Parts: sequence; structure tokens; C-alpha cells
Amino acid sequence: MPRIKNESLRGLLRFGLLALVPVVALGAAIAQELNADIQGRYLATGRTSATLIAQTGIQPLLNEQELAGGLTKDQIDEINQRLQGASLSDEVRRIKVWNRAGTVIYSDNPALIGRTFAIDADLKEALEGNASASVTDGHDEENSGDNLPGPLIQVYAPLVFKGNINVSGAFELYLPYAPVQAAIDGESHRLYALLAIGLALFYASMFPIVALADRWRRRAQAAAIANLATQERLNALKSQFLVRISHQFRTALVGIEGFSEVIRDSEQLDLDEVKAYATDIHNDAERLDQAFGRMLALDEMEAGRVALDKTRLDLNRLVGDVVERARKQTPTAVITVTPEPSSSMVDCDHARVQQLLSILIDNAIRYSPAANQVDIAVTKQTNEIEVTVSDHGPGMSVDDGIAAAGNGSRGTGLGLPIARQIVRLHGGRIWFASKPGQGTQVHFTLPVETKAAVEAKVTAKA
Repeated sequence: MPRIKNESLRGLLRFGLLALVPVVALGAAIAQELNADIQGRYLATGRTSATLIAQTGIQPLLNEQELAGGLTKDQIDEINQRLQGASLSDEVRRIKVWNRAGTVIYSDNPALIGRTFAIDADLKEALEGNASASVTDGHDEENSGDNLPGPLIQVYAPLVFKGNINVSGAFELYLPYAPVQAAIDGESHRLYALLAIGLALFYASMFPIVALADRWRRRAQAAAIANLATQERLNALKSQFLVRISHQFRTALVGIEGFSEVIRDSEQLDLDEVKAYATDIHNDAERLDQAFGRMLALDEMEAGRVALDKTRLDLNRLVGDVVERARKQTPTAVITVTPEPSSSMVDCDHARVQQLLSILIDNAIRYSPAANQVDIAVTKQTNEIEVTVSDHGPGMSVDDGIAAAGNGSRGTGLGLPIARQIVRLHGGRIWFASKPGQGTQVHFTLPVETKAAVEAKVTAKA
């Protein structure tokens, strides 16, 4: 047991180490997705803010012609004054207004006004009518000569004047990224904490499942080993059975061959001697026929190809009949019968149950020493009748119980297997109790009524 526990602990430890890698990887992937999602939400907020500023703070100060041709110094001063009055400079790092030619017509940095730059992807998207937002370090070509410490949120919003469906220019806004990063970090830390707790609980919850699966695996392994041991034992019993039955067959065949050769080769046999030899040949042939018959019967019962002819019988009387026959065949046998004092009626196949009783009683007589009695008891249980056949022989092991010899002195090892199948076909149970040197008790039960009869009674009452 300690070795099994140590193996289980080592297995759980290996699982823990192997499972930790994908759990950590999963956590990192989820964390990255969460961070990207949070950043995306803040960028969307930036796009919305830039669009509002463009529509309410920039477009009212310009017209389409001024956007295309540029602004005078007085117009630029007026825009600066209005934007400062709106306190935009406290939250905004830079403002630019672009026309479609890529020229900055207005900026809060005068050095950029009037300069023309190559239209990059973000500006192009805005000029096509779509707001965009991204994170930049402030070192883009359009910011050359400008002092913009990054990182920054760069937002473009299209400028569309009333009465015109085309985009006339774009409004560019630079927002500080540090507050956004701080907000992202705060929210991310909370989400990471929750994620870590969730993954830790998930990681911990796998151990009981793995432990249970390992227990099932060990049980299945133990069952497989037990089945293998049983299979090996059955193979050994099969070999013993084949040896035994081959011995029986060869004994009979030797007798048949020997006596037939004597008859064939002798020239001085009288009629009585010929009849005696013929009788021995007949008995040996009959023995072989019976052995083959029992083998075929057992095979048919195991394959479920036997149909029972059930009738209502008194088991006390049936036991008595079989005992009387056994006494005639073995006059020296001492057999006692204890019948069931109340009703012992059962639904059964007369021939099969008679064969069952003959097998058990003949075995008990065969394995009991001379002058030792065999006891048979019939007792009624709740819904079944139990028959017990006891002898005072040497006893037998479990394997002997499976492979014990069959009928009479001409046993072939098929007796108890046939008995077991007869009981099984009737829906009963069979077992034995034995101690070496103290004899054997074989018990079997038969249902008082078949299932069909019980169902018929219930239906009739209903």
C-alpha cells in the first residue's frame, strides 16, 4: 500500500508540473487578450472624443474653401484664442488640421502650419471618411522638428462640412498615453488578479479529478490483473479437463480396441466369452457416447440453445425419486433426506433438475468414504427452495469445485459445470462450502415461481 500511495503521489506531481505549463500559457494568452481589449476600448474612446472636438470645436471655425486654400494669420490667431478658451491645451498634446493634399493648414505648433507631408495610412483612412486611433511614439515624419514626447494616442477624425458628402480634410489630435496606460494597468491588475485566482482554482480542481481517474485506472489495472489470473487458472483447468477427458476416451478406446482384437484374432473363443467381450466393448462405447452427449449438452446450455420444459413439481418427491435410484445403484451408500415440511412446489424442467440432483448426489457418494452418510436437506426460503447436498469426504478447493468429476465413477469433469448451467437456466443460484478433511456442502436454489407466472398473477389481481 505505501508503494501504491507513493506512485500515486509521484503521478500527481508529474501531472501538476505538466499541467502547469499549459495553464500558465493560457493565463498569459488571456492576459494579453484582456490588455488588447482594454487598450482597444480606450482607443475607441479617443476616436469618439476626437470626432466630437472636430465637429463642435474645429468645423465651426472653418469652411471648405479655407480648408483647401489655407488660413491667414488673423484666422489662425482667432482659432488659437478660441481653442485656448475651450481649455483644450490641458488635455491635448498637439492639434493639426489637414486638407486633402496632405498640408497642415492649422496646428497649435505654428512651425507645422503650411507644411506638406506624405499621406500615411492613418491620415488616408480619415480622408476616406473613417476615424482611426493608434499609439505612437511621436517620431513620425509629420512630427519632424516637433517636440512630442511619446507614447501618445494619435487620433484622426474626418472633416465633412454641411451640404457636402465628401471628406474635405482631417482633424488630428494627440492625447497623452500615460493616463491611459495607468488606467489600463490598474484595470489589468484587477483582471489579472481575478484571472490568477480563477486559474489557480481551475488548476487545483484538476487534482481531485486526476486523483479519481488514477484510482479508477488502478482499479481497472487490478481488475485486469485479476481477470488475467482467472483466465490463466481457467486455462489450467481446461488443460486438466482435456487431460482427464482424453484419459477417459483413451481408456474406453483401449478397451474397445483390445477386446475387438481378441475377438478378431482368437480362434478358440466360445459364445459366452464372445458375449463377455462384446459387453465390455458395448459398455466402453456407451461410455464414450455419454461423454460426448454431456459435452454437447454443456455446450448447448452455455450457448443458450436449450429450451426448458417447465411444469409444476414437488421438489421433495423429485429428491426422493433420485435418492431411491442412487440407493439401488450403490446399495452400500447411506443417504438421509430431510424434506421441506411445508410446500416444496417449484416451476422446473423435470428431466434437467433430475439430472442436476443425480450429478450432486452421485458426486457426494463417490467422494464420501464407505459407510459415511450423505445428507440431503430441502428447505423453503422466501421465494425459492434451497437444496443442500452434504458429504463427509476430503473436501475440495475452488478449482476442484469447477473441475470436479461428473456422474458416477465414469466422471469426465463435466458434472458440476452441467449442474451450474441447469441452475442458471432456471434462474437459481449454486454455491458450495468445503473444508479439507471435513466434507463438502453443495447448495442450489430454484425459484418457487417463474417470472412469467408471477407477472401473470399480478396482472390477474389488477
